[in-house]
Amino acid sequence: MAAYSAILGAAATLMLAWPAAASTYRTVDPNSVQSFVGHWSPADRPLCAALRSQADWDKVFHPAPVMGANKPFSPPGLDWSKDGVLVIAQAVNAGDTKSVFRLGAVKSAPGSTEVDYRFKPNPPASSTLNWYLAVISPQPLGPSIRFRQDGKIVCTLDLVKGDWLSPAP
Repeated sequence: MAAYSAILGAAATLMLAWPAAASTYRTVDPNSVQSFVGHWSPADRPLCAALRSQADWDKVFHPAPVMGANKPFSPPGLDWSKDGVLVIAQAVNAGDTKSVFRLGAVKSAPGSTEVDYRFKPNPPASSTLNWYLAVISPQPLGPSIRFRQDGKIVCTLDLVKGDWLSPAP
């Protein structure tokens, strides 16, 4: 019985130290909302954001009302008291956007969260658009958020210092 208790205690310790499960996070399908990411400068850098409120969402995303369409302007079912949204956006060539961003993993540890993703730009086209990967994450968000594109850190946000958006639009 003592060995059983020791095993359960060790398992509980491991569970507490283990990063949050991938199922804790879900992505927003950009085609499910009628909003677009506003422009930022310089456009050749990604835009990174850690959204903690509707006001944060409204600063980054702009409504795109279209006659006949009936989509929400922000993700349905989002509860800002429980959910935050981690966003990485890039100006990309127009075309099929299904595989531009591919979420690899979201890793949380005390003090930091890291969004690991793959980026596959479209071939050259006659126009560009601002496309994004948005990950719904449990609140509160960690004080440091890192975005890792294809193994390389492209952006770090320090929420303690008030840096929730980089670069500012």
